[in-house]
Amino acid sequence: MIPEEKVKFVVGLSNGENLTEGKGILSKVAGEDSPWWKLQKYLKDNGLKITSMSLYCKTKVGNRHYHLPNEKNKFNGEIPIGYNCFRLFSGDVLGTGQDYEHYTCAEAIFKDCKVQLWVSEIDPDKCRVNFVRLDDEESKS
Repeated sequence: MIPEEKVKFVVGLSNGENLTEGKGILSKVAGEDSPWWKLQKYLKDNGLKITSMSLYCKTKVGNRHYHLPNEKNKFNGEIPIGYNCFRLFSGDVLGTGQDYEHYTCAEAIFKDCKVQLWVSEIDPDKCRVNFVRLDDEESKS
């Protein structure tokens, strides 16, 4: 069985609203769309876009906030054209269940690349950043 996620996405929207995975309209309810797909529907229905995204979690040493580049970029970097969030789970599902990996990944998407922020669900104090160059076909979609 896949453990409950500790890491949640938080988004800022073009109307000034901030939404957190698992709360309000992004609540996780059995039999309904995931919070990410609920967010996509809300954006489409209201003509909104994501202007900032971060991952949030509570850890043994306090709350952690991992931020992606955004419209109010503190360090004058590029502004993303989009965002994405997904989870990766891999491991010994038929065995003891002791040997597995579980990550939440948030992506800032740019014209020809994306920056991925991977936060461990097993130990949310650990994170990794990955840079992915998009080929011509991916950057058109």
